[in-house]
Amino acid sequence: MKKRLWMAGITLVTGLAIAPFLTKAADPPTAPIKETQVLMRAKLSSSQNVLEGLLSEDFRLIGHAAKQMKRISEAAEWPRARDAVYEHYATEFRRQCSKLEHLASQRNHEGASFTYLQMTTTCIDCHNYIREGWRMADAPDGGVQLIPAELPN
Repeated sequence: MKKRLWMAGITLVTGLAIAPFLTKAADPPTAPIKETQVLMRAKLSSSQNVLEGLLSEDFRLIGHAAKQMKRISEAAEWPRARDAVYEHYATEFRRQCSKLEHLASQRNHEGASFTYLQMTTTCIDCHNYIREGWRMADAPDGGVQLIPAELPN
């Protein structure tokens, strides 16, 4: 019974977390897909693989998907606010990916489930921080640069 409640909770939280992405994915793209969008979609896909692994108790899938998310996070040069808050979220996300990979190798389902929920919360909090505090602008080199939504006093 306890296991079913965990699975129901994970499914509910994950469904709520990814629902906005799924509705946006159905809309036709209005601009060329940028590298960051491709990388974020890859992280989202890996996150969904973790959920699938948790639901089916496929620890190999959980570990592989966690490793992929961490690699993407480490390798990508995200257009972002380079401040202490963002760096905290990025570091925490990578730490949670490593922990998830370790728990999968230990076949610790409850620990992996809990870590996945924490990781999802970190993702949501970071995206909210970026969305609320920073706005994107086209950079002169054709890329993207972030500018503060409000100027400091």
